[in-house]
This record gives sequence, structure tokens and C-alpha cells, in this order.
Amino acid sequence: MKSFPPQETIKVLNSILDIEQHISGIDYLKILVSNIGQTFDSKFVLVGHVMSPDSHSVQTDVIWAGNEFADNFIYTLKGTPCENVLSGNRVCVYPNDVCDRFPKDQLLVEMGVESYIGAPMLARDGGLSGILVLIDDNPVKDVDFFTAVVEFLAARISSELVQYYIQEELKRQVVEKTCVLEKTNQELNNAIAEIRTLRGIIPICSSCKKIRDDQGFWQQVESYVTKHTEATFSHGICPNCVEKLYGDFDLTK
Repeated sequence: MKSFPPQETIKVLNSILDIEQHISGIDYLKILVSNIGQTFDSKFVLVGHVMSPDSHSVQTDVIWAGNEFADNFIYTLKGTPCENVLSGNRVCVYPNDVCDRFPKDQLLVEMGVESYIGAPMLARDGGLSGILVLIDDNPVKDVDFFTAVVEFLAARISSELVQYYIQEELKRQVVEKTCVLEKTNQELNNAIAEIRTLRGIIPICSSCKKIRDDQGFWQQVESYVTKHTEATFSHGICPNCVEKLYGDFDLTK
């Protein structure tokens, strides 16, 4: 990995953190991780989070593999240098022969790497939120330089990652509550529509034309229809009923 003189540390950090302010979340982390990889000429740089407080696995969030991003994956901590990183609160540097030190870490062996730098990312409550890892096939020459720089970068990434997951959780809750509200509204609308709609066979008296409701009571047509629909009634009298009720009585006098 490429190191720099101590007097250039601030300049190097400013270069890595030179990211447009409107960028945030995973997009910010991708740019930051790629900047780290390109600045230090590191073969691999990854950021990941522990899957649960008592978990023995890490889910990667961003992986920079030389000159492009790689697919995220889950890996087990046991037998890896990452296990040592997450068991403490400081940077772990294995400047050379990392595969010999961790022969059970099949991923490191397959990649044929030489050096490893890992820093824990701390949450606001002091617990571990994740890990920043730099891996290369060349030895690390300036351990002190990388210890200070990677520890600083891990703190910056931790802050961004915690904020990102808070926002994602809020989004998830909004979507969940919106779905519940939409479902409840639909059920309410369906219930109202069913209540306000006449369906099926309606029992009606063949003589007085009253309608029997669900409770067995007989109601006037007007009352029943008004109760079960949006309709209202205005009353008048048809010519046939005028003739039937009033006969030859002259209603014009």
C-alpha cells in the first residue's frame, strides 16, 4: 500500500474527503471508499456492518476491488483478522504474511494478499457498528501512518453509515404505515359501499309493499331505501291514486 510522509497527512485526508456536500448515504460511502482505494493503491477496501449485536457475521455495504465496485456478501468472522478488530476498539494492522497468520481465512488465502488493516466503527452509544478494511498484496511499510489515518476514516464512515441506516429505518416505517393506512381506507370504503348498496333478494309485502329488514321488522320502502342507499325521497301523488282516493271530488275548487 502506498504511504505518505507525516506532513502530508492532512492533505491526503482532505483529498479523500473531497466529496460534494449534497451526496449522502451509500452514494457517499461508495465515493469515499473508492477514494481510499485509489489514494493508497489498495487492492481491496470494504465497509461492512455486524448483522446483529451477538452475530458472528458481517454484511458488507461497499466493496472497492482495485478499479471497480464488487458485489456485497456476508462472511463469518471466526478465524479472520476482522474478528480481532471487532473484539476491541482500535485499529489492527498486519503489515505482512497475513495469510500465514490466519490460515483458516479462506477468502484471504484465495486472494493471496500480503497485508491487512482493519478499524472498528463505533456507534453513538460506544458499541460496534461496523468495520473498515484495507487489504493489499504488498506489505504495509508505515504502520503508524495507516493506523492514524484509517482510524480517522473509520470514525467518519461510521457517522455516515449510522445516519444512513436511521434514514432507511424511517423510510421503512413510513412505507409500512402508509400500506397499513391504505389497506384500512380500502376496507372502510368497501364496508361503506356494501352498507350503502342494495344487493340480492329483498323481501317485500305483496299487499302494502313494506320491506322486511335483516332484523325481521317491516319498514316503509322510503325508510329502507334511505337507510341502505344514498337516495332521498320527495313525495307527490300520481293521477291514478288521485282518482282512487278522491274520486269525483274537484280539487280545483
